[in-house]
Amino acid sequence: MKHHKRLYRFSILFCTIGAIFSAGMFVFQWREYRMGEKAYERLQENVLLGQQQDIPSSEEEMQILLPQVDFHELTGINPDVKGWLYCPDTPISYPICQGQDNLYYLNHLLDGTQNSAGCLFLDSACEGFMERNSVIYGHHMKNGTMFASLTKYEDQGYYDAHPDLFLLTPDGTYRIRLFSAYVAGMEDNSWQMDFASEADYEAWLAEIQTRSCFKSQGLPEITDRVVTLSTCDYTFKNARFVCHGWIENQS
Repeated sequence: MKHHKRLYRFSILFCTIGAIFSAGMFVFQWREYRMGEKAYERLQENVLLGQQQDIPSSEEEMQILLPQVDFHELTGINPDVKGWLYCPDTPISYPICQGQDNLYYLNHLLDGTQNSAGCLFLDSACEGFMERNSVIYGHHMKNGTMFASLTKYEDQGYYDAHPDLFLLTPDGTYRIRLFSAYVAGMEDNSWQMDFASEADYEAWLAEIQTRSCFKSQGLPEITDRVVTLSTCDYTFKNARFVCHGWIENQS
């Protein structure tokens, strides 16, 4: 009987310690998430200079107010900055860095602070945004920040409301016209950047179009450059959610 009581007390103690540990981890994660949010909020206050009007591609399109970025201030904070990604009426409004590898910005903010939110970053193998496929990575944060909203492109209605993103760089502003989004496995070629020929590139474009969750309003041509946005997905182990868009020069 005493043995059973000791086991019962031990199990209660074990569960209590586990609950305290879990609560502590939750608080720690929440604080880290909040620190990341605050850091990017402060950054936007310091480097966004108001708004400028997007130039519509056709008479049917409405003008969109885009943020103006002080890249002089931004690169003064971190010379790894390559641009700013913005999607109207969504949480996506973040700087894009490019490190020496694809690891550092997984857990470092733009200012170098270690944080699980990390930073949006361009694949280290890319030469700016001049590749046939330039890949930008970002975390799927549980609080909806960074690239968490990308998975909403599984819904046609969400795509219809947010068909374009905007890439702001020191050299100009570019519209990214999305044409495909889907869940991908690590063995897929969604992140392919090198193509042996135009025929290979054309075949790749055709393949990723067929995988899309939504029906797009337009399709790229073989002369277009593509930007791929990549984040984690939890459909299966090591799944990723990717969005592809072609670059259209705005200014």
